[in-house]
Amino acid sequence: MTNTYPSTDMEMNITWGDCDAAGISYYARTFDWFTNGRMHFWENSDVPYMKTFHQLGIAIVCLKADCQYKKMLRPEDKVIVRTSLTEFTRSRMAFHYQIIKDDGQIACEGVTTHTYVDNHGNPFNLKKRFPELWGKLMNIWPEFNN
Repeated sequence: MTNTYPSTDMEMNITWGDCDAAGISYYARTFDWFTNGRMHFWENSDVPYMKTFHQLGIAIVCLKADCQYKKMLRPEDKVIVRTSLTEFTRSRMAFHYQIIKDDGQIACEGVTTHTYVDNHGNPFNLKKRFPELWGKLMNIWPEFNN
């Protein structure tokens, strides 16, 4: 990624529960790590997910998820989950993730794209439905104000 986007780093250890019978991290667990990184991102941006979105009846649902695996991870490996907000619009947001080994190698990287839906599963325009929240988020991430 060449652009500078808002991002956070979250340290974690690969556990035996993250791995398959061969002792290699199970590919599907990566998406759990992405979710944890995203929740860490929200918290560090002073917009905790449950309080900011969930309690208002806003669900942020995944439209697309992709990951490219580059290096194996094994139990007890220490990694950083780097999460960057790369798109933030009235109808969607996107994140880029890197799982970085303690030697600096990128073990995998991926993206997720999300939309906002109400309690009935209907998508909506965040700026129109929640203008105060939109204003707060634009103050936090002015680079997306267009």
